[in-house]
Amino acid sequence: MAELEKKNSEAAETAAGESKEKADKKKRPKSGKPGLGKRIAKFFKDYKSELKKVVWYGKKQLVKSTGLVIVSLVVVSAVISLLDLGLSNLIMWIGSLV
Repeated sequence: MAELEKKNSEAAETAAGESKEKADKKKRPKSGKPGLGKRIAKFFKDYKSELKKVVWYGKKQLVKSTGLVIVSLVVVSAVISLLDLGLSNLIMWIGSLV
């Protein structure tokens, strides 16, 4: 009988201890993510440090690269235009046969 009372008292203490732990968790402030303001400030700080790592080209290299992009754009658009014209004429010719 004494053993049964001892087990019941241990179970009650365990339940009381668990409820105290749950109450402590509710009272404690959440420590995890910082506030929104701090996260925004960190974002801009990181952004600024990353911009310092960027290698900016000089004027001569910039003009060369821009020219290359424009020439490539003209060539690719001409190829696509010719393909479009040729394929549309092919479809029109096939349509006239049927």
